[in-house]
Amino acid sequence: MTSSLIALILLSFCLGCGCWLFFLWGVHRGEFNDMERPKHRMLDDETPLPDRERTGSKEPPPSAGNHDDVSAHDPQSRQ
Repeated sequence: MTSSLIALILLSFCLGCGCWLFFLWGVHRGEFNDMERPKHRMLDDETPLPDRERTGSKEPPPSAGNHDDVSAHDPQSRQ
């Protein structure tokens, strides 16, 4: 009983030290420097759309803003 208790204490101590070293390694690499940027990174559009790239126009294509055809998106109109 005593030997298993000592083994469990040593195992938990080694596991705790390993987690602490892993955390220090992450801090040293700079993983925790900027906590705000990753949540806004998904909103950045870094690749231009192919239509805008070819024509050089900054306006969206005509079909992108057209909301006249409501029946295509309205599930009740398909009944």
